[in-house]
Amino acid sequence: MSFFKKFFIIFVSINITLCFSSCKKAENSNIILTSFYPVYIIAQIITENTDIQLKNMAHPQTGCLHDYQLTSTDMRLINDASVLIINGAGMENDFMQKAIDNSNIKIIDSSNGLFKNNDDINSNNSHIWTSLDMVKTQAENICDGLKQIYPHYSDTLENNKANFIKSVDKIEKLQNTKPFKAISFNEAFYYMLTENGIDITAEIEIDENVTPTARQMADISNLAKNSDIDAIFCADDNGIVFANTLSRETGIPVYILDPLTYTNSSNDYISAMKNNISIISEAKNK
Repeated sequence: MSFFKKFFIIFVSINITLCFSSCKKAENSNIILTSFYPVYIIAQIITENTDIQLKNMAHPQTGCLHDYQLTSTDMRLINDASVLIINGAGMENDFMQKAIDNSNIKIIDSSNGLFKNNDDINSNNSHIWTSLDMVKTQAENICDGLKQIYPHYSDTLENNKANFIKSVDKIEKLQNTKPFKAISFNEAFYYMLTENGIDITAEIEIDENVTPTARQMADISNLAKNSDIDAIFCADDNGIVFANTLSRETGIPVYILDPLTYTNSSNDYISAMKNNISIISEAKNK
């Protein structure tokens, strides 16, 4: 085969590949990618009654993204989508730069405006969706970002956001701010508990990679016995084993809250958070 013929075949092949890739991107221009489940369920509410296609990147059982590593599947999703909505507030920092460096995808950061600078972001709890106050800002940011991309859906997006915020305002009024001491086995509950007037005497981080040692559990038990702790809060995950162990040792009741980080959580943000507030009130009134 002549050099010219080989060159022509390679040239045509490259152009077909490039054309296919650009066509594929164009065909999927309505795909919006979310970084993980809490962002997904908020974006679902904002995009209701539109043809915007939402896809969630992280595996359904990933939970939070503290130690998340991008997979080849994730990179394909990022390449196919036009927009990536992130939680922000430091949640996706470990892998986000790689995604930005390898794609032209537009980023909508739902935490914009919540913290003044990077120092504030790095020193604050990033589980902002469990704050009824902060989640309203997240909804505003998601709505505003999508309106810029889909101006023909502006009215629908704005209406969905307004209805969501009204619903959040209603359940915010149900919060019980009676002083109360508790131990939490899930850092995602920080804002939810503090907004309900709870003094978190101890917060134990537990995930698939981090669990308390026997020494730490003994220290927590001693703290609980000497600090007039009223309740222990945990999620229906790995933390429940340690919460129940502490409860048996101290007699302090355990209450299970929904962090909304898994697909086996409620896919309705409002009903899930309303139920959480009801459980907190139950603990306070016992």
